[in-house]
Amino acid sequence: MEDSGDASSARGYEFEHFVLEILRRSQEFEVPITARSGYGPDGGFDMAAERNGRTVLIEAKVVTPQTVTRIQGAVAQLEAAADRYAEAHGGDRPELILAFPGALSRQKEAMVRGARLTIWDGRYLDAEARRLGIKAPSYLATPLRASWDENTTHAHDLLDRLQALVPGADQWISYENYCEELLNFLFVPPLKTAISQSRDEQHINRRDFVLPNYVMDGTFWQFMRSHYEAYYVVAEVKNLARSPGKHEILQVANYLNPRGTGLFSIILARHMMNDTAKWICREQWVQHNKLIVGLDDDDVRQMLVTKMADDDPAELIRQKIEDFRLGI
Repeated sequence: MEDSGDASSARGYEFEHFVLEILRRSQEFEVPITARSGYGPDGGFDMAAERNGRTVLIEAKVVTPQTVTRIQGAVAQLEAAADRYAEAHGGDRPELILAFPGALSRQKEAMVRGARLTIWDGRYLDAEARRLGIKAPSYLATPLRASWDENTTHAHDLLDRLQALVPGADQWISYENYCEELLNFLFVPPLKTAISQSRDEQHINRRDFVLPNYVMDGTFWQFMRSHYEAYYVVAEVKNLARSPGKHEILQVANYLNPRGTGLFSIILARHMMNDTAKWICREQWVQHNKLIVGLDDDDVRQMLVTKMADDDPAELIRQKIEDFRLGI
């Protein structure tokens, strides 16, 4: 479920103020420079400070960017802000910090670090808040190794096993078994346990997995059922050595029916969809209200890291849907 505008704005203000307080109390930074006219929030960054005589631009995003689209957008936003700032004020190009309350997988962290940005994720911010005696927001990601409980151990096991599974026909069944365990670990509860090899009445269509959605708690999955007819979450598994294409999308689209499972599905595959598949997904949505979301290995890793950080792994799916619809 999407936050109301007021609630979202309030949390965003709280998080920005929290990051600003860390800057103020840290001896590493000079007294922070508040947003400058023409280069503040509308200029691609939220606040600025000085460190060792050099300007640092900080962007505080209360919603952790988890998709490729959002990560690339955040990087581009800060890099453009740095260029504009350097042109307007002269001197060295500012350093850049991207702050967010969640946690990223190593693969998605690498996308940010490769752009010469410093990441302040929830784990770092939590540690700094403790060190500086600042009260941290409750929604910060918990340190992934702070409490080595059964969920954390299971998540690490799933991460290791994903790495060991080889794409292709030889390990197709092993990947299917893995995905069943993964789906139940990530989404059950609140969804019900995955039903495997579900067939329709004519025994024509065989869905790999179906997760019943009876959620009534006002959260994301109830929103999905109410707005996208996700009465059952259809999950199709493809251990392909290539990207999913037109055939795979049309196959899963054929499983979706407003009088049957509903109109929402995810495809678990080893690689991102190709451009044709993405176009077919768009066509199925625009013409038939069928919403199909592709999840690749990097997305799986991100959801597992999110789960370990005691946050909702379905947030990545929410962001993917939002990116998809805003791109139409």
